[in-house]
Amino acid sequence: MTFPLRMIVGGLVGATITAATVVAEPQRNLKYDTKHERNVLDYWPAKSKGKPTPVFVWFHGGGFRQGDKKLDGGASAWMREAYQEAGYAVVSCNYPFLNKGAGIDYMDIVIHCARAVQFVRSKAEEWNIDPARLCCGGVSAGALISEALGYHDDFADSNAKDKVARLSSRPAVVVSHMQPIGTKDFALRYMEKGEAPLFLFSDAAENDRIHNPAEALKIRDKARELGIPCEALSLGRNKLAAVKNHKEMLGRQLKFCEKHLSK
Repeated sequence: MTFPLRMIVGGLVGATITAATVVAEPQRNLKYDTKHERNVLDYWPAKSKGKPTPVFVWFHGGGFRQGDKKLDGGASAWMREAYQEAGYAVVSCNYPFLNKGAGIDYMDIVIHCARAVQFVRSKAEEWNIDPARLCCGGVSAGALISEALGYHDDFADSNAKDKVARLSSRPAVVVSHMQPIGTKDFALRYMEKGEAPLFLFSDAAENDRIHNPAEALKIRDKARELGIPCEALSLGRNKLAAVKNHKEMLGRQLKFCEKHLSK
């Protein structure tokens, strides 16, 4: 089911931002919920100032059993810095690991991550971000989480006493790196016409059992069937359209986000 995004982010759209309230420094290990010790995120402000900025929310990979939100080194830091330079605030989230014995299943993890998105939107005034221009991205398991948030019905509860819970959990754009097995259960079953544009990147080889390129092709083809804007790229190791290097891929990713967040 789809909803007009500028309606479901509520009164945050167009909020007045004053210099005194805007947080301009990175913040670490902010609790977005008290239900689990791993429900923390890091925030980096956009390098541009003035109007409220778009925000890029990232979910790490690790098979739902490991991983961390760190974006301080290597390719992860390079991506974060590129988004900041392009005028985005960046958020990276931890989330609970799969633990069926403790009552944490796959959809429970998605619900925790939905709360992270709602928390980010609740910070619109303090962080000088535009809650309607929010993009969710992730790698591997994080890609599935981002897709579930983009295509599952909104987890917002308009009747909740908690103001944060009333805010939309749905991104305006979805970015998925290294699409793993699980595409049907996390994304395909929920996708409908008119939903979030999708940027895909997978450089997995054809014999990769976890990130088999067939998974990326499935969701690319489903998006095309539904008329959802989709760009799907590789570095030439599979049947997705090839670019020369990661720099070109990231440039295309940023252009895709800018195009579809400006509407």
